Amino acid sequence: MSSRIGNTVLRLRGGSLKVLSLLSISHRPLRPVEIAEILGMPLNDVGKYLVRLGSKGLVSKVDMEGNSTGYVSNLDILEMLLDHERRLRELE
Repeated sequence: MSSRIGNTVLRLRGGSLKVLSLLSISHRPLRPVEIAEILGMPLNDVGKYLVRLGSKGLVSKVDMEGNSTGYVSNLDILEMLLDHERRLRELE
C-alpha cells in the first residue's frame, strides 16, 4: 500500500469509512443498493461516499452479472495493518 493511500484512509470519517470498511471485508463486489441495505444508509449517501472514495483511488467499479455495477476496495487490509504496526514501532 502506498503511503499516500494509507494517509488518505486515516483521514476518512463517518459514512465513507463505513463503506470502505464493508467493501474491504467483503468477499465479492457489492452493488450500491446492497451497501445501503447492509449499513442502513440512504442510497444517495452511499453513492456520494462511493464517488468520494473512487476519486481518492480507494475503491473501483467492477462489472457484475446482469449489467449492473458493483464496487470493490482497493485496500489490502493485512498490508495496511502491517504498515501501521511498522509505523507504531518506529515511534517507540
